[in-house]
Amino acid sequence: MNPPRVSPGPSRILRGPLSGLARLDRRVYLLSGANLVRSVGRSASWIFLPLILLAAYHLTYLQIGILIAVIVPVGAGANLLGGSSSDRHGRRALSTFPSFGVALASLALYFLWDSGLPLMMVLWGASSFLTNLQRPAQSAMVGDITSPQERVSAFGVVRVFNNLGFAISPAVGGLLAETYGLNVVFLIAAGATAMEGVLLLLFLRESHPGTSEPTGSPGPASAPRGWWMSMRGPFGDAVLVSFGVLGVGLTLATQQFGTALALFSRGVQGLSYSQVGLLYSLNGLFVVLLQLPISWAIRHRYLEWLAVGSLLYGSSFLLFLGGGGYALDLAGVGVLTLGEDVVSPLQNSIVAGMSGAEERGSYFGAYSLMTSIAQAFAPFLGTLLLGISAQGPLLLWGSMAGLTVVVAGGYLYLAQLRKAARRSAPPAGPIPS
Repeated sequence: MNPPRVSPGPSRILRGPLSGLARLDRRVYLLSGANLVRSVGRSASWIFLPLILLAAYHLTYLQIGILIAVIVPVGAGANLLGGSSSDRHGRRALSTFPSFGVALASLALYFLWDSGLPLMMVLWGASSFLTNLQRPAQSAMVGDITSPQERVSAFGVVRVFNNLGFAISPAVGGLLAETYGLNVVFLIAAGATAMEGVLLLLFLRESHPGTSEPTGSPGPASAPRGWWMSMRGPFGDAVLVSFGVLGVGLTLATQQFGTALALFSRGVQGLSYSQVGLLYSLNGLFVVLLQLPISWAIRHRYLEWLAVGSLLYGSSFLLFLGGGGYALDLAGVGVLTLGEDVVSPLQNSIVAGMSGAEERGSYFGAYSLMTSIAQAFAPFLGTLLLGISAQGPLLLWGSMAGLTVVVAGGYLYLAQLRKAARRSAPPAGPIPS
């Protein structure tokens, strides 16, 4: 007779980097697989957009930075709307249907990318709006279907799948761009994003049906809340706001990995499109190889590890600053990826743990709005510093490295405040996360 099966506790599940992954809700892997398909299509278009503006429209670095920065507030507003709407009306629809709109916008970009700069940026803005409408709902769903002990591993799994696509897309996109032209990246994005939408439409189940309809006895707690009312809670949370301020500083630095690094590697160092693509693909490959072991290693002392991740980002910027050519660029991307593997799942896990399911989407939307401030300003600042003079690379990478040191100090300060709160809390009372 077989002995009864006993489910292992969280401590046993988390003994190794791969332990407990089979116990995650299948929707984690469905969302991860959809992210893989999406990333295969969209990553190259994100990387090569600045190069299209440089090569096809002959814009300066600063002009490119301003154009990309103007689009970011569109995504910021979509984050707020998507997060709060997923709390009120459910996660599934907002996790699924925006994919089809992005596919149509990408297809239009493939045919109309050279029909004028205003039309191209309008289509890119529409794609950005729909993408950011979708993200908070999907992140909140991962938070809904995982326990606090599982969340770092779950968000790590999502990142592994996403970056597997990122490892493929830039390299393939760079090779195809040299043969078929830069606009081919939009055609790839259209096809892959449509496939993502079909996967989610067919197989994704709801995790939080929403709170827009009254339940139980009527009263203020059960009545539908307006968009603004649903956002007052997150912005009234001092912990979230403090965490968001540090996120703004870190995002300002980390976003230089996008537009600024692409223009630096192509415009300053003179790398080929395929070399630029391989540079970003290395980032995705390292995430695939290292994210799960790192997620397991950092499952305790979140704020201290965020400080370490911030300093790893700064170290990578110093390698770019070294000006040693392509080999040093590859080393810099490797170090940057270590920082990214530490920072990204921890940020999502901390935000997911700050509220219950009824407000989780709003919390993700509020945090995304705060960091979007930096996302809007980062391309402008990076391209401005890069194009100032021959000392542009020094100004760019040196100042961003210094900023990561300041942010790391902020995370360590928050960690000390949290320890002090634990010491002063009543022995029998719960300790806020």
